[in-house]
Amino acid sequence: MRPHRDTALTAGRVMRSLPNSTYIFLFVFVVFLFLIPNFGSAGNLSALLQQASILSLLSAAMALSIMAREIDLSVGSIVSFTGIVIALGLRAELGELLSIFLGLAAATVFGIVNGFIVVKMKVVPFIATFGMMGIGQGLANILSNKRAMYLTTEDGPPLPLIAFLQKDIVSIPLGDGSLFSISMIVVITAFVLGLLIFFFRRTVLHAYVYAIGNNPEAAKLCNIRVDFWGTAVLAMVGFLSGIAGFLMLLRVNSAQPTAGDGLEFQAVVAAVLGGNLLSGGKGSIPGAILGALVVYMVRNGLTLLGVHSNYVMVVLGMVLILGMVMNDLASRGFKRTRKEEHADAAS
Repeated sequence: MRPHRDTALTAGRVMRSLPNSTYIFLFVFVVFLFLIPNFGSAGNLSALLQQASILSLLSAAMALSIMAREIDLSVGSIVSFTGIVIALGLRAELGELLSIFLGLAAATVFGIVNGFIVVKMKVVPFIATFGMMGIGQGLANILSNKRAMYLTTEDGPPLPLIAFLQKDIVSIPLGDGSLFSISMIVVITAFVLGLLIFFFRRTVLHAYVYAIGNNPEAAKLCNIRVDFWGTAVLAMVGFLSGIAGFLMLLRVNSAQPTAGDGLEFQAVVAAVLGGNLLSGGKGSIPGAILGALVVYMVRNGLTLLGVHSNYVMVVLGMVLILGMVMNDLASRGFKRTRKEEHADAAS
């Protein structure tokens, strides 16, 4: 009986190690496949991947901040602000590379300022980043005069790099006549997220983030530079949000001062679905990425069903509550299982 029990315990550990978003993703995907005829088409899945790319970056960034107990509500405004800065650089004929660099640098500085306010000035992250969200949105409105800034004009300079990054690199015709395509936006997203996950898992970052999120005072006693790493996390969140802002610019071919509106809420939903506890110290970046896919699947599926966008937000709010409940149940189950394992070891 003992080997069977050990096998069951091992299987249970594997199941518990998977983020909540894994099960929700599979459930939603299968349900929509049956309910919506066009949901599984190559064209719709291609569009879904591209649309979810930007939220995937923001969700990974949000997961990083939540794990360190530094939830960042300014990510949406950074998306808007970054796009406007890049568009202004292009209009000033600074060149594509310099304009992109300035946009990403501005986003990173935004994150560093968040870190300074939270870490050095000891302002509650929720309040600090909420205030910075207003500042970022205000700057985007001021710099753009509340108008969209289009990248292509008749007499404007050519933008070969921008045009290249807006292309599809793979287009595969399928039996139903539609094309399954992979755009450069998806490739850039996959590359950045791959680097982030590798860096998080293969360096001390994951240990330090978990330690700071669990107990900052205990982390200090372990000689972890809490102030430095706390600021570094929010700087990384700003940088990732800047990349998301650049990809948004590529996708809509213009800088919109309201491009990031509501994205912070969706990023929190995706991160929570991925098993990231708002209390900090526990979470998963891949889980948050899957959570972003769930959010866009819900939006995409409900839109195909003809549901009004206002009701979509209601559903996303319900999904957020469901994710928090599942996280709480999973946390209790983990603690209970650990007690059972200790009892088995003692016997």
